[in-house]
Amino acid sequence: MTRPLLKKKRKYSQSDLYHAGMIPEITVIVPVYNVEKYLRQCVCSVLAQTYSGWRLILVDDGSTDSCARICDEYAVSDPRIRVVHSSNSGASVARNRGIGLVDTEYLTFLDADDMLHPRFLEQALHDIRESKTDVVCFGYAVNYRNFEKETELKSSIILSDGRTYTELVLYQRNPAQTPSMCGKLFRSEVFDNVRFVPSIGYEDLDLFYRLFTDLKTVAYSDLRLYYYRVNPDSFIHTFNEKRKDVLDVTDAMKNYYSDCGDHPDTVLYRAARDRRLSAHFNILGLMTVNSVSDVKLEDRCWNGILEERKSSLTNPKVRFKNKMAVFMSYIGGRPLIRLLSRVKYDS
Repeated sequence: MTRPLLKKKRKYSQSDLYHAGMIPEITVIVPVYNVEKYLRQCVCSVLAQTYSGWRLILVDDGSTDSCARICDEYAVSDPRIRVVHSSNSGASVARNRGIGLVDTEYLTFLDADDMLHPRFLEQALHDIRESKTDVVCFGYAVNYRNFEKETELKSSIILSDGRTYTELVLYQRNPAQTPSMCGKLFRSEVFDNVRFVPSIGYEDLDLFYRLFTDLKTVAYSDLRLYYYRVNPDSFIHTFNEKRKDVLDVTDAMKNYYSDCGDHPDTVLYRAARDRRLSAHFNILGLMTVNSVSDVKLEDRCWNGILEERKSSLTNPKVRFKNKMAVFMSYIGGRPLIRLLSRVKYDS
């Protein structure tokens, strides 16, 4: 008796498995701490992605509200979601824990009170492959209606080297491009030898210049595919002791470029000096609008401004906002404080 022929099993390629979402290519890292009001929207924005080959790592950083339970519920409902519970150690440590668990080719960061555009991963993966870069960077929206309308995605990628992109961000001339690690898709290997510094405010800015300066290639676009929620309770919108860390970070940045082969008046050193000036203006302005009395901190801000203002005033790449504040600083303290109480300086 002749045996029936067995149907030959199809051999699936790696790309087939990726496309089917069976093997994840991208890890989304989300540090979670007491954001029960927004967490479900954040996770749902990942679940709604048009590209399904992702893994989501929720790092519960010792939340005291219902975040831990919400994270566990999502992990049960979708095998692509993994939850890590830990004691409260801050966003930097939570992100580092997430990085340590990454086994995919690409990774991206998402804050738990923010959201991704449904086509963020699809567009980012396409652009990073087509441009053959280390990272692709998108703009962000703060108005949800505008974010929802970002449906006709047109390729507008600009290619750059790491140093040129770093300079662009430090001068703050393109509001769509920031030092935030969110809204970017990285090749995971770029984090092989670098991590966030624990227990520091402005951890993104601190990592940004150390990471991006030496990247061979960067692609960036003004497409607004990351929704940044303006949360009045978040770190960046309140004044606390951690806000002062930006002064330490920009001091270290200036020293970094003077000690790593650059020297005074080279491209990135001058950009770092202007970014340091912005930080000192920013903290001085925050002290003013929040009625914070700290003579030592105020003196530190003024000393930083006095050190950097001539360099920024004579630098044609410095934005008008900083030049205007520098002019006011020559007039005297009170006019500058009044100015800073009305003008927002980026942190």
